[in-house]
Amino acid sequence: MSVDVTLLPATIPHRFRDEDLSRIRRFEDRTDAGQIRFEYSIPESGSLIVWRVTDPHVTAAVETVFGPAAWEEVQGDLHRSLH
Repeated sequence: MSVDVTLLPATIPHRFRDEDLSRIRRFEDRTDAGQIRFEYSIPESGSLIVWRVTDPHVTAAVETVFGPAAWEEVQGDLHRSLH
């Protein structure tokens, strides 16, 4: 399952608020260059980490991080660390 992150309205710069910009950032699973899945985790800090997973037996790579005041909702698969 892909990961969809809904950003808080305050994260969109004022000059773009009148435009029809989506607050949803989508990290879509794909198979074009091998299997790539996206998962998320939320550490104690409240940040949201989106992980890029190419092989479930190999350590995942961080795709992006949203600070705790930047995001409102997330949907997708929870990242399970190998540690």
